Amino acid sequence: MQYSERTHSLVNIHHVLEGINLSEEVKNSVRLLKNNEEDSCQLFVLEKLTGNPLFFDLTKNLRRKNFRPTIHWVTREEIAKLSDAFDTTRTPSQKNESEAQNTVISIIRKAVELRASDIHFRIDSSYFQVAFRIDGIKRNIPQFEESAENGKKTVQTLFNTMSTEQSRGTLSYNEPCDARIKEEFVSEFGLSTGRFASRPGSAGTLLAVVRLITKRKQQLELESLGLTAKQSSAIRRVLSKPSGVIFSSGPTGHGKSTLSQCMAESVTRDDSGINLVTVEDPIESPIRGAVQTPLIIADRSDRQLMGKAWGRAISNLMRLDPDFIYIGEVRDSTSATGVIEAAQTGHNVITTIHTSHPIDIIQRLRRFGVEQDLLTDATLITCLIGLRLTPLLCPACKRPYSEHKARIEPELQELIEEHTNKEALCLRNDNGCDECEHTGIKGRTGVFEVIETDYRFMSLYEKEGKFSAWKYWRENGGETLCENITHLINQGVVDPVMAHKKICNLDRDVKFNE
Repeated sequence: MQYSERTHSLVNIHHVLEGINLSEEVKNSVRLLKNNEEDSCQLFVLEKLTGNPLFFDLTKNLRRKNFRPTIHWVTREEIAKLSDAFDTTRTPSQKNESEAQNTVISIIRKAVELRASDIHFRIDSSYFQVAFRIDGIKRNIPQFEESAENGKKTVQTLFNTMSTEQSRGTLSYNEPCDARIKEEFVSEFGLSTGRFASRPGSAGTLLAVVRLITKRKQQLELESLGLTAKQSSAIRRVLSKPSGVIFSSGPTGHGKSTLSQCMAESVTRDDSGINLVTVEDPIESPIRGAVQTPLIIADRSDRQLMGKAWGRAISNLMRLDPDFIYIGEVRDSTSATGVIEAAQTGHNVITTIHTSHPIDIIQRLRRFGVEQDLLTDATLITCLIGLRLTPLLCPACKRPYSEHKARIEPELQELIEEHTNKEALCLRNDNGCDECEHTGIKGRTGVFEVIETDYRFMSLYEKEGKFSAWKYWRENGGETLCENITHLINQGVVDPVMAHKKICNLDRDVKFNE
């Protein structure tokens, strides 16, 4: 955009449309530029307003005031540059803030282009470094490296001016901080928000990570997540039961929320009369047919308040005549007992919990104080799901295991060859190629362990322990996480070394049976 301050000026759209109530979204998304020599004007509009009724209302009101501008669809950086160039009322500090916001937006745009799930900001004593987690692998992004001083401005601007629900008024270098990025800054990239978390180091250093939350645009089928036909059938069976809790477990960032959303959409798609109500923190992607509500809490840094907030939310949902309840996470005794009580009163519940293996979910609930007779009731706890997202090898540059196995330590070689078909295996090319941005990885898929409980499983769990129950489930056709990752390894699409170290030990099932 090449416009001169001599011939052009920004017009205050609020003054032009005095008396008309303009939303904050519109005010922050448009700039009206007047050509003083030709008596014409141009309206610069953020691309996210395309097709938005608010935009059509704005242009209609402008025409009523005899403004018929030429429309230009632009990015947020272009809007900011226009403001910097023509808004003489802005102080130097405000302009610096705008530049820092542009830097943050550029980083987020690049992260989305590269399919990153997380952005890492590292402020050290002498430098600022940005890294993206792409397909489960953390990669440094040299183009955003800066001095420590500029890095502090960038992260402070992100937390102080581009976020909401901050745990503190301003970014602290002495205490951990949490926040959520405002949707207005990320919606144009297909995101609903970003979860910000920081932790201080020594001597003014800081690590901050933003988890990017994608706003999914299309419905997903269970099989598209990586579930096998048998696992999908098991999930559909438990979803059709009159009541009970379905727990999904796994590490942060491995798809628990996506699976829960998929299950919820499966329910509402099959029966439009279902009243499915959610409590999410935050609301991520739209779930068709569901009533989605956020967790309401003032201070997310207080664990006790968080627990009470989940408990209050569950109690409140019970008074909304739900058929199905979707609870974002069970994280303490209040939320654990709440979801079990919901099942006791005849409701279906979809939720998540943090454990290493799905068989450990019952132990976790016991530590949360759920009574023993409720823990082993298969009508209350109907399904235990474990999941991981595994990186997929780049098909263009993956390497045959037989030709490159010498780089693997002998003990691991022996284990791999004992539990896989070594003739079909491939390894990651650490140098990668242009097809995979030189990572050796291209995409991820889910691997699952779906335990549909029954009376015998719960009885064995109570009397003989989790390993006896797990063995019974497996002997009756259960497909384990280890079996599913081994199947992908034998297809040559997953690196056996990465799978063993990051997804599931290849000898896990053998050890579980010992």
